Amino acid sequence: MIQTAIARRYAKALFELQEPADVGPTAKTLRVLAEAFAGSREFRNLLLSPVFTREQKAAVVAQLAAKTACPPITGRFLAHVVRKNRIAQLREISDAFGRLADQVSNRKVVEVAAARPLTDEQQAAIRTKLEQVTRSQIDLSIHVDPAVLGGLEIRIGSTVYDGTVRGQLARLRSALAKV
Repeated sequence: MIQTAIARRYAKALFELQEPADVGPTAKTLRVLAEAFAGSREFRNLLLSPVFTREQKAAVVAQLAAKTACPPITGRFLAHVVRKNRIAQLREISDAFGRLADQVSNRKVVEVAAARPLTDEQQAAIRTKLEQVTRSQIDLSIHVDPAVLGGLEIRIGSTVYDGTVRGQLARLRSALAKV
């Protein structure tokens, strides 16, 4: 919990330093570096190893950030994160920064769980309806979940709308138990 709060503070500080045009490239850079940190054992070991100095680690991260064409302030921020030994929270910082960027641009990330793959027309209909309801642009992430017997489970932030058969049966079971 404390690490998440720290990551949010770092993300907010970086966000406040950004020009509006730099928010997108910064979010992309953070996402790429966080994925590299999570996916590459060698990269993670290099950044967490006590063998290398913090300045050497900061130089490596700054070079990688420059390759992603991020704003200079982002490269300096990442070097600062390394020097403060907070690079292990890069994923959390990236996620928090992404949420801040989505709030400002009026975008919402929506996760949909379905029993089977949805057609493009079904996805477009879901996106259109959600955009009308939320009055926001929607980034739709759809995945197939075998536990969903039918219907959809829609997650917007921390709110879940359960329109699955399993959910309907659970609500019916609860209603019958009260009788």
